[in-house]
Amino acid sequence: MAKSLYKGWIDKVIARKHSANSITFSHNNIYVVPSLRGLFFLLFALLNFIIGINYQNNLILGVAYLMLMLQISSLFYGYFNLHGLKLELLDVKNNYSGNHNDAKFKLSASKEVFSLSISSANWHSSGVLDKNIFESTSSQVVSLSLEKRGKYEGGKFKIHSCYPFGLVNVWSYLLSDKTFYVYPTPLKCELDLRESLDSEDDTDVIAQKSDSLDEFSGLKPYQQGMNRNRISWRHFAKNQELLVKDYVGDSHGITLVLDFSLIEGTKETRLSKLCHQVLEADRLGHEFALKLPGNHIPAASGERHAVQCLESLSEC
Repeated sequence: MAKSLYKGWIDKVIARKHSANSITFSHNNIYVVPSLRGLFFLLFALLNFIIGINYQNNLILGVAYLMLMLQISSLFYGYFNLHGLKLELLDVKNNYSGNHNDAKFKLSASKEVFSLSISSANWHSSGVLDKNIFESTSSQVVSLSLEKRGKYEGGKFKIHSCYPFGLVNVWSYLLSDKTFYVYPTPLKCELDLRESLDSEDDTDVIAQKSDSLDEFSGLKPYQQGMNRNRISWRHFAKNQELLVKDYVGDSHGITLVLDFSLIEGTKETRLSKLCHQVLEADRLGHEFALKLPGNHIPAASGERHAVQCLESLSEC
């Protein structure tokens, strides 16, 4: 009971002091204690002191005092090593289940910072370890290992240093509110290229569309979210201008419906197949809709639409 109350109090203190996507380390958010090595170092200092007293040996007493002063100095050096460092979480990249989600940090310091590591306190991660971070701003990446698909909060990141000599543990936290997604693992399957006709579709328009497949109509400026497969790289090489090819009723614009209920397998298998189909439809430039239990995403195309579909698959 007492342990849970203490842990709850600690979590509240950390949440109050460290909830931000950017933090500058100072006296109220840096924690310093002797490390296990430092405790053994103090134990040997105590033994030297006892031996020096028993044998009335000033040299051994002097060594004990020096060891004590070194440990105390290490506490101050460890604190000032992190003091003034600014840490900012720039972004956490979305990725597929089984791969790493990379959290990118920006570090800014007015001095060298030694033996710094960053890791996730919520999930298994491979942190970064730098011997020196110079005055210029640098970027570091922490890889988060998340196997389960879903939507995640940025979570708690621990910043740690054992400078100097490994005699102290100096740490702090950053609690981020950024969200990121772990998509289902794509499972290769066939993409049904039959065009979907809803009851309200105009059959005359569809017929006209099918008669003019792949009829090139011109070029138009590229905008965010457009299919990158339609970019005319030849014009970009000549004029350094991003233009996309436009078609009248082109086959790239076939409207598909990717339906969860029409796919065989377990729930995770269905979502993995849908993930592959979303990626394939986007690669081919098709316009497609996505039907999931309790969720329907209208037909559209482009990178932004594909990302929206992947995010919905993650949360299904």
